[in-house]
Amino acid sequence: MVTPQDVVIALSNSGESNEILALIPVLKRQQVKLICITSRPESSMARAADIHLCVKVPKEACPLGLAPTSSTTAALVMGDALAVALLEARGFTAEDFALSHPGGALGRKLLLRVNDIMHTGDEIPHVGLQATLRDALLEITRKNLGMTAICDDDMNIIGIFTDGDLRRVFDTGVDMRDASIADVMTRGGIRIRPGTLAVDALNLMQSRHITCVLVADGDHLLGVVHMHDLLRAGVV
Repeated sequence: MVTPQDVVIALSNSGESNEILALIPVLKRQQVKLICITSRPESSMARAADIHLCVKVPKEACPLGLAPTSSTTAALVMGDALAVALLEARGFTAEDFALSHPGGALGRKLLLRVNDIMHTGDEIPHVGLQATLRDALLEITRKNLGMTAICDDDMNIIGIFTDGDLRRVFDTGVDMRDASIADVMTRGGIRIRPGTLAVDALNLMQSRHITCVLVADGDHLLGVVHMHDLLRAGVV
């Protein structure tokens, strides 16, 4: 479907391609603007075009001089140049590209947010401040995220305990049977907001050398996002 608001870009090295020449009367009748890219300014397509772009190469790379090789590469370069010029003229941004390609890698990086992939509800590993180290280890094992949050009764974050903290506990010689989680946790904990871009969460994890981060609104725990979640979502 072609409308008067469209612009048609037609490519032909010779400028005499019958398939394109047959379309030109139809395009003219619909008042569609025509840009032709050929190697011959005197060709039929060039003379019929509203704008003619001459893209000419001295010879083809084909040793027989027959197969389109250098000419097709030159046409591709011109097409890229036009696309980039239009992109700049329209002020097209990476965010615009992402909206048009949400399923691609760029779309995921610029559109996917933490609240789209975080663990919520019963999937969140958490224990109370009165829990023992053993309780915390059981919760870590059940939820399989390598950490547990320590929260009050209103799910406000008090601290965090990770498998890295557990290794440090081994080094201190703490009696793990009687230890309280309050004595070995890391107070506060790194956290991000649910609207944070997933790629920013990834950058945070990489810069802080951690594999998971708490998702919170202020101190209130809303979820947890793990490096594996980012991998599954294709952010990494």
